Amino acid sequence: MNRTQSFIVRMTKDELQTLDKKVKRTGMSREHYVRTLCNNKTPVELPPADYYALVREVRALGNNIHQISAKANAQGLLDAPMFKRHADTITAVADKLTMVCLPRNSD
Repeated sequence: MNRTQSFIVRMTKDELQTLDKKVKRTGMSREHYVRTLCNNKTPVELPPADYYALVREVRALGNNIHQISAKANAQGLLDAPMFKRHADTITAVADKLTMVCLPRNSD
């Protein structure tokens, strides 16, 4: 799209700082942020930095649980201590994800 129109918006220092904080949380440019608002959309914040590492950890744990289940099914038994260890770890990671992904009050 060819954007040829522009305008100037005058703000106080505090207003500009507030805008910049909100823009930074989305990873957008100021212009993209304002266009998003003008199109009646809500800009979405980027996930916290450790979100992707936690997702990778949960996926790896899920794979481990799958392998344990397959082994138990094939052999007709279950390695209960290993299964409990992985289940406890998944619970801990889920708790971390909840803490990390809750809305932050950083205005």
